[in-house]
Amino acid sequence: MKKSLKKTLIITFIMVVLYIILFYFFDKSIDLWIHENLSGTLIASVGKYLSFLANPHYNMLVMFFCFGYIFVVDPSIEKASTKKLLYVLIVVSIAIIIGSALKYLLGRYRPVMLFDHNLYGFHFFAAEWALNSTPSGHTIRAFSFFTALSFLFRQYKIIFISIAIVIGLSRVVVTAHYPSDILFGAFIGIMVAIWVYNYFIKVHSIKI
Repeated sequence: MKKSLKKTLIITFIMVVLYIILFYFFDKSIDLWIHENLSGTLIASVGKYLSFLANPHYNMLVMFFCFGYIFVVDPSIEKASTKKLLYVLIVVSIAIIIGSALKYLLGRYRPVMLFDHNLYGFHFFAAEWALNSTPSGHTIRAFSFFTALSFLFRQYKIIFISIAIVIGLSRVVVTAHYPSDILFGAFIGIMVAIWVYNYFIKVHSIKI
């Protein structure tokens, strides 16, 4: 676990540096360009449909039914399929909780506030939608879910991660987030999936 912690700290440092670079030098120009050149285009429409894959309302509904399925069908968690499902649900749940807390804590203005009011930066401890841009919730859900799946079905990991990346990029295309928000969300989703997997497999030797 010490090696995992050391690697996590190094990756976290790299993520923070990249976030700062994007925040100060690239985020505004990228989203302004997309807003001016892609709004109302086919690309933006496709982006909206891709974003729908990580819609919070439908995702939460699916998770609710999955937890219910486990409770009814295999409450003792004995089946391999149930263990896999529970692993995915735990990963996504933890990632969502962390992301939601950070959204409220950081309170970053969404791109729409830049377009309409020329506001850019942070408004700490804010719960309003327009003030919770970072990290991207859609990206957190996508990367936590698909990274977890990539651990369970390693032969498809390239496909899973590619889908997560596309969903994350779609959030920039529809100007709901800045690139750094996507980076932050992906980081959280991936790290949670890794740590929960290590906790189950390497620490407690639970076969998934």
